[in-house]
Amino acid sequence: MLAVLLGVMTARLYMMMLGVAGMPVGAVGMMRGLLVIAGVMVPGGFAVMLGGMLVMFGGLVMMFYAFVVAHISLPV
Repeated sequence: MLAVLLGVMTARLYMMMLGVAGMPVGAVGMMRGLLVIAGVMVPGGFAVMLGGMLVMFGGLVMMFYAFVVAHISLPV
């Protein structure tokens, strides 16, 4: 299984190198445009990750309230 995985990874690397070697000099402007798109997408992904962390923190606060504060206020 490992040999198959390494063979597939090697074949992908080889195909990528062929694609890079065959890229004309005029296509560099297109690559710059792709980098700009990536630069716009990365902060969006960060915002989504931050939103998920805030949702998890809100759940943690709710669990803390349910287990600690609500149990302290119960009559014994």
